[in-house]
Amino acid sequence: MNIENFITNRKSIAKLTAEMTQIESDGWETKYIDQRDQSKWIKTQLDSEYHGGGNPILFRLPKPTQTELIKILTQSTDLNQISAISCLLKESEFDESDSHHEYREELIIELERIINDKDFKWNRFEKERFTTIIYDSDLNFPHNQRETLGKKYSEVESDYQYYKNIAERAEKIITIANN
Repeated sequence: MNIENFITNRKSIAKLTAEMTQIESDGWETKYIDQRDQSKWIKTQLDSEYHGGGNPILFRLPKPTQTELIKILTQSTDLNQISAISCLLKESEFDESDSHHEYREELIIELERIINDKDFKWNRFEKERFTTIIYDSDLNFPHNQRETLGKKYSEVESDYQYYKNIAERAEKIITIANN
């Protein structure tokens, strides 16, 4: 997925969708077709469960996978796009075809890879980008997110340790960014 195929700017979305033909809407997502190249697009909104919805997102089909979203995060220089993608990663139903495995491990590994690269340099933007990714994707949230009913104590504890470990690694990145 190209960064250009994932749009979070309201004005750009309004302009593009005005040029496209709406083909379907279920109240949560609206599908469009771009008559120029026959590409199909979906417009959705973050926090759409709230009255008036949240920030709109427009992306070209097929829906990006979790790995593609993480790749865009590492390439984007648009903090609105970074925030939107970080929030989307939390929405497990976003990509039903991806069987949406837990995103936290994949994301924290990618962030650690970036900051450990010998050519990586912290600057004001990178501090903002990493902080946005960590907070908006809940990487720093140590509480167990997995189902606990019917599990043994050891399984629940293992799940908790998983989230705690990722949260600690995320907080370490925030600490490094701020030093």
